[in-house]
Amino acid sequence: METISNRIRSPLTAAILIALLFASLSCSVPKPIETTVEKTTKTIKRTTRSITRTIKLDDQDLKRVVDIFNFENNSLRESGEFQEVFHKGLPEYINNSCPGVLVVEPQADSLLKVLKEPPKLKTGITDNYALAILGRQLGLNAIVVGSLDDIRLKDEIRGVWVTKDTHHILHVFIRVEMVDTRTATKLLDNTFERHIEIDDIEYQIIKESDKISLPELNETLKTLLSDVGDSICDTIRDQPWTGFITKKDGDKFFISSGSRIGLKAHDVLEVFDSSRIIEGLGGQRFITPGLKIGEIEIVSITENKSEARLIEGNGIIAGSTVRRKD
Repeated sequence: METISNRIRSPLTAAILIALLFASLSCSVPKPIETTVEKTTKTIKRTTRSITRTIKLDDQDLKRVVDIFNFENNSLRESGEFQEVFHKGLPEYINNSCPGVLVVEPQADSLLKVLKEPPKLKTGITDNYALAILGRQLGLNAIVVGSLDDIRLKDEIRGVWVTKDTHHILHVFIRVEMVDTRTATKLLDNTFERHIEIDDIEYQIIKESDKISLPELNETLKTLLSDVGDSICDTIRDQPWTGFITKKDGDKFFISSGSRIGLKAHDVLEVFDSSRIIEGLGGQRFITPGLKIGEIEIVSITENKSEARLIEGNGIIAGSTVRRKD
């Protein structure tokens, strides 16, 4: 009788057993380990950025204010989960998880109420300059525009030899842009990607319908939301706080920022020229930060507005930018 050891000596049998062993090992790695590694890596990177930020910036006590346009669904598939998760969840996530950054609520004077979609150039792309000018009036440091760009189905062959198997993967792509209201340039322009493995039944349902409704998709969108939120948070916190003079009346100057971001009466603000506009490709316009032209002092303040008096300088007009003096 042939023993088990003799069977294993057969080259073909041994090869199959080895293949099965590797397949088993590769499938046995629990997904939470990957998630833990991602979280640990993210924590290390954010801690390093925070230390660097504290060294470089002396205005970390002042909050950066951001507004977010409703994310559009530009994919060819309907997903109610996307609208629900991002429209409500992203502002909440940033406000709860990102100290030093404030996403304004959709009040009557919010950009979300002023426009249903971002202003566009004739080419169809977002008009960053128009966004910046609108944002300055509301005391915003940045404006976020985003979309669900695509949801793709893809088949992946995994395993070796007799263990080969087809896995159905759903790829989700979300595009995020963040415009700096000081310069009208992009602070962020990234596509965030995640994928979900689905079973045969779900695969067939999605192929036969334009609508996607899966518990796994909802969880993936929440993971993407945290990726997007963390990226917005880290990017805007790396920028110095900037305020904007929206009106001048003699030697009085009115600023679209107040106590909610940390300003106080008697704070001295340095004023910088912001009148030089340059035109780039595609009709985009950008604001070139200029030299210091004076100083003003806050004499009265409300939650969202400040009034200041002239200390020194000339040429200060509506549209000039301000930074708190060290």
